Amino acid sequence: MTISEPVLTQIGKRQVQLTNLDRIYWPNQGYTKADLIRYYSEMAPFILPHLKDRPLSLVRYPSGVNEAGFYQKDAPQGMPDWVRIAPVWSNEKESYTNFILCDNLETLVWMANSGVVEINPWLSRYQQPDHPDFAVFDIDPSSGTTWGDVTVVAKMVKSLLDQYGLQGFPKVSGATGIHVYVPIETKYSYKEVSEFVGWGASLIRDAYPEKVTLERKVKDRTGKVYIDYPQNAKGQTITSVYGVRASDRAPVSMPIDWEELNDPDVNPQSWNIANALARAHSKGDRFAPVLALRQSIDKVWPGAPSRD
Repeated sequence: MTISEPVLTQIGKRQVQLTNLDRIYWPNQGYTKADLIRYYSEMAPFILPHLKDRPLSLVRYPSGVNEAGFYQKDAPQGMPDWVRIAPVWSNEKESYTNFILCDNLETLVWMANSGVVEINPWLSRYQQPDHPDFAVFDIDPSSGTTWGDVTVVAKMVKSLLDQYGLQGFPKVSGATGIHVYVPIETKYSYKEVSEFVGWGASLIRDAYPEKVTLERKVKDRTGKVYIDYPQNAKGQTITSVYGVRASDRAPVSMPIDWEELNDPDVNPQSWNIANALARAHSKGDRFAPVLALRQSIDKVWPGAPSRD
């Protein structure tokens, strides 16, 4: 039997068929589909708590990352009947979208075997689809900016949060930027959370207009770091912590400590599927507080609605 033949594997209480394991997914490094499946399988204890109960937008690259990939929100036909779904009504489609839920190892492995490279969970759980668990400052460089510029803006976000007694948790995106998650009480709407982050981003822009922008048009961001506060809208997603990116070297979105923003060896692609697991085991889940901590922004944000 060659490795390219289908393999039926027992995972938990389920049997999962693995196919095309020797297919090259990252040509420059020679990483295969088997390497992707192995990564997600071994990273499962760290990533699964951050996926649990969240509708997922998946990005599949069944022929490898150098070929065209595609987004998948609606659960595909022919998937195993044990894969859980969350039907979410779409006003645009005037129908339900059956989002996949991933809360166990067998579903995670099945997704990877289906060519899922990037996993993008909602900011809310399907039980409370209109109320995010966290606000996110999505900090992205633009043409004419550097990683150093991005870290400066991230530190400004940290200073702002400190000023208002809020805790934030940074992770490198695995692409070019930094995501700062601010756990909040699940009583706020997506609109309120987006406005809160927009308010904070405006304060940072006003303090450092030479290098910070909130402009939506890419052509208007040159030379400035963009804080993408509209990313907090319902249905928008951000790559999962510990999630793989579909770019060269198979980088991984990894939590970092604030002090590591000063480390010259830390950048958005410092970790990939070859070294991320060792990092997670060494540091533990630095993002665990994001799931447990609940913070009120009522006394912080001037736009907070009265809830009397």
